[in-house]
Amino acid sequence: MANYTGKKCFSCGEVFKDGDDIVVCPECGTPYHRECYLKEGKCINDALHESGQSWEQTQESVESENIRCIRCGFENPPDKLFCEKCGTPLTKNDTEERPFNDMDTQNNAQQTGPDGQPYGPFGRQVVFDKDSDLEGIKLDDYAKFVKTNPLIFLSNFIRFGKFGGKISINFAAFLFPHLYFLFRKMNLVGIIMLVATALLNIPTAIEYLSAGTMGFSLDIGIDVTGRVFQGISAATWYVSMALQFVAGFFGNYMYYKFAQKKIREIRSEDGTEQEIAEKITAKGGTSWGAVILGFAVYSAIVVFGIFGVTKIFA
Repeated sequence: MANYTGKKCFSCGEVFKDGDDIVVCPECGTPYHRECYLKEGKCINDALHESGQSWEQTQESVESENIRCIRCGFENPPDKLFCEKCGTPLTKNDTEERPFNDMDTQNNAQQTGPDGQPYGPFGRQVVFDKDSDLEGIKLDDYAKFVKTNPLIFLSNFIRFGKFGGKISINFAAFLFPHLYFLFRKMNLVGIIMLVATALLNIPTAIEYLSAGTMGFSLDIGIDVTGRVFQGISAATWYVSMALQFVAGFFGNYMYYKFAQKKIREIRSEDGTEQEIAEKITAKGGTSWGAVILGFAVYSAIVVFGIFGVTKIFA
């Protein structure tokens, strides 16, 4: 007999569990709880009877669009942001088999302690879903605001909001602090980082140009190997690296507080739940346009800075 566990009864909409008494329509194969089928008195999946298709055929097309949870393996509808079974944030790339997929993690995850709380194999299991509260904001709102890479960001957000701490690693913010914050629509921080990074990199750019590292040399009339210039170059390099470390280790926390502020502002406005959700999605996400513009401005600051220094030392 086919395994219908995790599928839904066409009558009541409840998910089938192990041990449920299930019957199927002899014509189209639509599954029902036996009680539901007796209550209906017949198969009510009229669309399949009219089209001549079977329930298994329609399930194949539906399951191909489903999002598989990397934690518990549950097949979720494509419009879900969180796993309906364990609450893990979902991404469109959650198609790979999770580690230890054959282990009986369902039984382990569903054990409860004396206080009635769920316990896993290593102690109390804390399960979050879309309605979980993080400093007065639902996790679902954070997911809508983040849009891309929710699994990574929301795991950090949960740690910041529930367990404290501000440090995490963000390699993109570390490598490109002048562009990353603009990419995440944190325009004020992005502009500050962009201007600071561009100005701090001018001495290094002059040194590279004077040495011919970039394919051609530029004589600006100063000794770039001298103690004064080397001291300035070293100082600006250290400050630039410090900014990179700040962005790399605190970038996720800064984004968490930014998302929190924007969501609260939107939630304070009037509107239906759908309108508010659309505003949260529109305000969040990413912007490649800001990255392209930021790179152009960064390049312009460095180029004009080089010519400015040239005139000063000419």
